[in-house]
Amino acid sequence: MTGIISGKTIPVYKNGHGIPEVIEELQKGATQLTFYEEYGFASCFECDKTFTDLDELNKHQEEHLIKERTLG
Repeated sequence: MTGIISGKTIPVYKNGHGIPEVIEELQKGATQLTFYEEYGFASCFECDKTFTDLDELNKHQEEHLIKERTLG
């Protein structure tokens, strides 16, 4: 089983700038995983389609990210 991805790239600099944002994203992911474990499904961050298989969800979300990167 793979984790739920946010699709965000957060730069972290030597002075520590960016670390709080990374922690926030990790906490969101943990909350989403807890929801999945409790209810047995998770939804796509882009279109809200629901999935009971996290691998399928990750593939689906990756398609959204690819479209966003190529189409702008």
